[in-house]
Amino acid sequence: MPYKKAKSGMKGMTVIYSGDSNVVVKKNGTLAWRNNNPGNIIFSPFAKSQGAIGENKGFAVFPNTETGRNAQTALLKTKDFQGRTIAKAIEKYAPPESNPTESYIKYVTKQTGMSRDKKLSDMTPQDFDNFSKAIRRYELLTPGTEVTLPHPDKIKYLLHSPRGSSQESSSDRSLKRVGDTVYRIDKGRIIGSFTCNGRKK
Repeated sequence: MPYKKAKSGMKGMTVIYSGDSNVVVKKNGTLAWRNNNPGNIIFSPFAKSQGAIGENKGFAVFPNTETGRNAQTALLKTKDFQGRTIAKAIEKYAPPESNPTESYIKYVTKQTGMSRDKKLSDMTPQDFDNFSKAIRRYELLTPGTEVTLPHPDKIKYLLHSPRGSSQESSSDRSLKRVGDTVYRIDKGRIIGSFTCNGRKK
């Protein structure tokens, strides 16, 4: 489904995607995976123009991996990158003040078999594809855990107390998951449940 917005939690180790009927929670794994951003491009007006729906730790969050991959390709095809050599493009893409840029350049040139002085504008379509893929491999798209839950607006009757129970202690209420079913517990009694789809990746 198309996710329309995303927000981070737990210092960026979790990203929550919201849609019309459900939410997806992506935990752990690499930043690129949690953000659906294989190239780890930064959050910016350009990223937003390419479909970014949020920001996490300064990087763009995309609704799905394909959109993130297309955004990276579009960025590398801009005039600013096309006029640079591989070395200069990587310096701009991953500045040395916050990245091991020289190691990055060596990795990409080894992976592609191209010289660090090769201009992006001189690359064949296959060269460019190999260059883009090498960057994505360096950024790592290692999966963590992904859980799909009903959208909060659809399960308010499960997440909130019944009318007239506003004086009850919140400590009496909890959610308990058993397999794919989440139960709402109120004073030790099950008063509702919903099903979620959780899968380890």
